[in-house]
Amino acid sequence: MGWVDWQPFSFRNEQHQICGLDVELLNAIFERAGYQAKFSEMPWARVLHELQFGTVQLTMSANITAERQQYARFSHPYREEDTVIIIRRQDEPRWREITTLDELIKTPEFHIGVLKGFDYGDTFRQLMARPEMQQRLQMRLRLDQLLKMLNAGRIQGLILDPHGMQEWAHQGYSLAELYILLQIERTPVHLMLSQKSTTQEQLDRLNRAIDEVKKSPEYQQILERYEVEPAHQEMTRE
Repeated sequence: MGWVDWQPFSFRNEQHQICGLDVELLNAIFERAGYQAKFSEMPWARVLHELQFGTVQLTMSANITAERQQYARFSHPYREEDTVIIIRRQDEPRWREITTLDELIKTPEFHIGVLKGFDYGDTFRQLMARPEMQQRLQMRLRLDQLLKMLNAGRIQGLILDPHGMQEWAHQGYSLAELYILLQIERTPVHLMLSQKSTTQEQLDRLNRAIDEVKKSPEYQQILERYEVEPAHQEMTRE
């Protein structure tokens, strides 16, 4: 299992144990499937590379893309994620007129931080492909790099699942400093398996386990543990 340090989805706690929303869901799925995960931490771009060659068998929190389908197989969705554009709250008066992606495209001074190798769904994928956006996308390997760029004003926003804003607090900043400028879309999240080192039978087994987990009380309990806390709600558009 290739994994990335990405609060609150997968991270090490104070006891150095691997935990998080996706880790808890994965453990529940694997328990029902009769599997045990061996975790290997690495950058996301390397996870994708290792999946192609089969040295990593699977990973969590993946969207389906045509490129990935060439080397990976995907499970049933095991949760959903939101895609939003985050800005500094102090910049909200400057950017409050941006209420649609079209308006964002027409604002050339607005640069966006993007994690290299990540997929943010169809809508943002189409946005990234537009020629006029190419020079405005700042790609980095790690979220903490993008957060520092946002804090320094080197980028005007970054694209993220709102849960991922907890990494901002982990870096020592206040969540009250952030603001959700745009809600883009909600997408299903899957386990992604290497075609080289897994079988369709294993995928079928995981799919049955996912379906069982989603019908169980445990599933909602896990999701509720990682819901955005009320203090975060001030970051939604007013």
